[in-house]
Amino acid sequence: MMKGIMKENEKRIQIFDIAKGLSIILMTIGRYDFIDIYPYLLQFQNVALFFRMPTFIFVSGYLFANRLDFKHFLFHKIDGLLKPLISFVISLTLLNIIFSGIVSDVVNFNQVFEHIKNMARSFYRGRFDEINVSFWFIGALFLGQLTLKGFLEIKELKKPLNYLMLLVFFLALYLLNTIKIRFYWTEYIPIFFTYLLLGYSFQKICTRFLDGTSFFYSKKMIVFPILFFISIFILNHWNIKINFSLGSRDYNYHYLLLVSLLGVFTVLYLCRYLEKVPILNSFLVYCSKASFFILAYHIFIKDAYIVLFDLKTYNPVLHTLLFFSNIILCCLIYRFLKRVPFVRIVFYPIKVITLNDTEIKLLKSKYINRFIPK
Repeated sequence: MMKGIMKENEKRIQIFDIAKGLSIILMTIGRYDFIDIYPYLLQFQNVALFFRMPTFIFVSGYLFANRLDFKHFLFHKIDGLLKPLISFVISLTLLNIIFSGIVSDVVNFNQVFEHIKNMARSFYRGRFDEINVSFWFIGALFLGQLTLKGFLEIKELKKPLNYLMLLVFFLALYLLNTIKIRFYWTEYIPIFFTYLLLGYSFQKICTRFLDGTSFFYSKKMIVFPILFFISIFILNHWNIKINFSLGSRDYNYHYLLLVSLLGVFTVLYLCRYLEKVPILNSFLVYCSKASFFILAYHIFIKDAYIVLFDLKTYNPVLHTLLFFSNIILCCLIYRFLKRVPFVRIVFYPIKVITLNDTEIKLLKSKYINRFIPK
């Protein structure tokens, strides 16, 4: 009986991976120039803004594990988020050098040096928009998860110290949200912390009161898509401002947050049906695994497509094929690099790869071992 329940729970958890995969795909569509050609796609994107990024962050909060102490948690997140991000920055710089050499009639040292300067400038400024505008999301997720972990650590301190520290903590968040200093994604901390905390809190509520993940398969979930579409209709009908973009920080903690959460639960409701379609299920789960590779390389591939194809003339078949081929190419990069010894160490969290003896020796060396989570 217990084995049956465990298998059922393992299967049900897939809806979160499907939701993250769907979220990543929706994020990438907006980067294409052809989106303005298709009015219905543009209208859908305006609505999808409410849930495409929030879904990924909320689900990350829901799946947040609070087992490690802060030090080991920090190492774990550096290994899983910051290390791949730096690897993406370096690899994209090399790819841009190669690509500019292919498309240019004359290649000179200044062109190469300009890309290297651009990378160095990005690290100095704390922004990587010139290399890949999507990198902010990975960096903000890193800082958001550290902030959530810090909040949970403070909450467990003895009274009244915890109350004093929490007061300081939320005051710091308020100042960050007000000042919005653009340096290494700090301006996004309040937003990401909010969605991560909501996801984490809902996981606790589900476990205690709603019979765990089975809630997402209950008939009650139909309420969320109904309320979401009613909300969108009312906002449009009354001409209430519905600009919502976490990337541009068009965001508030009032009605837009509520509509956004309704959108997140609408996606999760949809995912229970997508789970029943084997090919689509597998594809979206794989996109979830390769999510950061999709964020990292989809713009570079899109730029290559611009050289080869016309993305500004109405051609839905071509544009659909190019978009999905882009996603598939990113997934193939994810699959290929995972098999390349030594290189994979800098692109993937250590826990998801099977290391050979030589790689283990390298990681156990004196100077590297101190930075690798045990």
